[in-house]
Amino acid sequence: AVSDAESSLREYREYIESQVHEIKAPITAARLICRNAEPETKRKLLCELTQIEAHAERALYYARTESPEKDFIIRKFSLSDLISQAIANYKTLLIQKGIRIETGSLDYKVYTDDKWVCFILGQLLQNSARYHGSKPLITLSASLIGNQVQLIVRDNGIGIPAHELPRIFDWGFTGSNGRIRGGSTGMGLYLCQKLTGFLEIDLKITSEENVGTSV
Repeated sequence: AVSDAESSLREYREYIESQVHEIKAPITAARLICRNAEPETKRKLLCELTQIEAHAERALYYARTESPEKDFIIRKFSLSDLISQAIANYKTLLIQKGIRIETGSLDYKVYTDDKWVCFILGQLLQNSARYHGSKPLITLSASLIGNQVQLIVRDNGIGIPAHELPRIFDWGFTGSNGRIRGGSTGMGLYLCQKLTGFLEIDLKITSEENVGTSV
């Protein structure tokens, strides 16, 4: 019975992964079609496609968390390049929300998996975009602490209520801001914590309402 259950779960996970990859093809096609659209229509469509792609990516990485050792490869990367890639992936969303990006010292080499780190950074950028303030700004800076590199992603958004901070990594937890602004799945930070755990990265979040959040 256990063997049958494990086999069934494995088949389900593989099915989800294959379907997410199938979804990516029409998304790419839609992006190409958008090139001929009116500027305003193009901007809106690209933003929606970015959101669809983000939901698909979350489903894919959720499935992969069942067997992470099969998916990630640890190699040496430039932290600056990883951050540039993550920002480029969500450029349309950040532009639409009018978010300014500032970067500090990022000239470090890190040993990690580039796909997983870009996904994690993408979740943080999406959260900052969703819960932005009146003059949205995201700053990314790094420093060396012993043999480790500490990266800080900080925004000046609406922040997280103090009583909700202990639950932000819970599966499906959206919080009061997520219910008010909508669009939250409650899965982004949950997946970030799982993936950083596999990569042996510490993940800490501090936040103050109407001031901002630092990760």
